[in-house]
Amino acid sequence: MSLLLPDELRVVFSPDQLALVRIAREFTRRGLVRRVLARDAVPCDAAASGEAPWDSALRALASALPGVAKRKDFATLILSNHFMRYTLVPWSEALSDDAEQMAYAQHAFRQAYGAAAASWELRLSPAPAGMPQLASAVDERLLQAARQMFSEAGVALRSVQPYLMAAYNSCRQRLQQRSAWFVLFEPGCLCIALLQQGHWASVRSMRINDDWREQLPQILDREACMGISDTVPETVFVWAPALENALLPDSDQWQMQYLKPAMSRGLAPEQEGRFAMALSG
Repeated sequence: MSLLLPDELRVVFSPDQLALVRIAREFTRRGLVRRVLARDAVPCDAAASGEAPWDSALRALASALPGVAKRKDFATLILSNHFMRYTLVPWSEALSDDAEQMAYAQHAFRQAYGAAAASWELRLSPAPAGMPQLASAVDERLLQAARQMFSEAGVALRSVQPYLMAAYNSCRQRLQQRSAWFVLFEPGCLCIALLQQGHWASVRSMRINDDWREQLPQILDREACMGISDTVPETVFVWAPALENALLPDSDQWQMQYLKPAMSRGLAPEQEGRFAMALSG
């Protein structure tokens, strides 16, 4: 006896390409079994002058969804750090409910990013009392357009995840309680987070060139000199599934290593790094 469940569609949404994976799920005597039914990597054109940076990726999604999705599927959408903004919201014992916490986070984003933050949708990650919360934000227009596309395809969009959090959750067991740098690479973008005993101490994204690996020790030196923390860990975990065979630079100061994503149970490790995020977690 087995019980078929709705298929899951995972979409990694980036400015240069989409990674789409459709996964069958079935309850058997062995528990939940997953298998990949279809996968596709869809290139995105460069954004035209005057377009929002995500418009080309949205057009690619609209074209790709009918071929890979089926009605009654449910979807997880993972948004590239190119489209995300992050900040740390300081702890305040004066906040009494979720509404006040969200207002406090909105204030923190306005201070960090200016008036543009008024049109962003915010999420707060839980944190222990006394610790800052990691907050993420994305333009409401991107989310509204994506939600409409999935709805028109008959697919329930159950989860929208920032790339940083999806990667962290996939490697949570390695990162919990650790003091380390967590560096996430995407073409043209580097996100650098500092963890102190498993808690977020800083997070920043920056544009990069093709020589970012050679420049990484200097980038970390600059981050360490910003006075984020009294103690700066030497361990550096690099999330770059597409480049895990590329050598990281030698450094006297930094101990660098690639961090491999944990694959979902029942799914074989993906040899092509472009699908690693879609299959992890």
